[in-house]
Amino acid sequence: MYWICFGDSAKGCLAEACKSLDAEMDAGHILALADDYSQGDIRDVTDRAARAAILTPWHGDPELDGKWQAEYQARHWETLKQLDAIDEALIWYAGGNALEQCGLRYVVSRLQQRHLPVWVVEIGWIPVSEIKRANDQVRGRSAVGVITGSRVKNAVWRLMPQFVLRRYAARIEQRSLQDRVERSPRAGMAYFSKVGEAAPNLLPYFYKRRRLLTDTEQAALLTEWTRMQEENTPLRAIVDGKVQSVPADFYDASILSCVPEEDNVAALTVGRAIAKLDETGNRVSDMLIFSRIRALGAAGRLTIVQDGATYRDMVIRKIGG
Repeated sequence: MYWICFGDSAKGCLAEACKSLDAEMDAGHILALADDYSQGDIRDVTDRAARAAILTPWHGDPELDGKWQAEYQARHWETLKQLDAIDEALIWYAGGNALEQCGLRYVVSRLQQRHLPVWVVEIGWIPVSEIKRANDQVRGRSAVGVITGSRVKNAVWRLMPQFVLRRYAARIEQRSLQDRVERSPRAGMAYFSKVGEAAPNLLPYFYKRRRLLTDTEQAALLTEWTRMQEENTPLRAIVDGKVQSVPADFYDASILSCVPEEDNVAALTVGRAIAKLDETGNRVSDMLIFSRIRALGAAGRLTIVQDGATYRDMVIRKIGG
């Protein structure tokens, strides 16, 4: 059995949880595809030249050297090869983002021709009571560590006794849960739009609900993937709860609504746009939004006051602001 997921955060989450979910599971059998099939040319996703810009969209960031990016791409291509060697698959995905939805369709289309058993685990809605129960179990038996963005604070937290760390962690968990519940349209329920968003201790709830895809379901996913390949639009997005092919400017209106009236770093707009689009059922990457900010600036729809290699360095404002 191999587990398949999308992205390093999802793999890290699954690697930590795998032994509690399946005692016989080999962590080396967790395969994480790094590519984002909701973006770019998908006529042949094994075409390295066609997919390079999507795989490493940070190539202009001076903090990321070329060697690291080359290794990242190499790891993805090696993982892609391993799909041909598996005998049975369990695909982890969430319904709230086009990346994992497109990944699901691609992987099923690749495995379907070999007539393998394909199981799925969908991350999504979970009762708040289940989250509280799982968190109580973890706090009762695990050591707690706190990591911040400050080295000084990290050093201080390492000196704190466990009862203080547990109390602090519980308060942070409660705030995060409360915020997620307040934004939820379902009473008493919380929603995770990515596999990597769900803490490892919450995965058993979803794992118990795994199911085997029928031949009809696999064929339907293959048909959808083939349709998207034929349409081959610049983007794929969640529209009315379904994955649809959309034009490159699909997110532009939402991005423009997040641009400040006065000069400010583009990072502010990127963060606001991610949150705004998340409410529509689309979890998009920061680099996709940054690329659209550049395109909107070139088209004269926003003002780039100061250009920069990253959205931390770029300064923008609304037209006429």
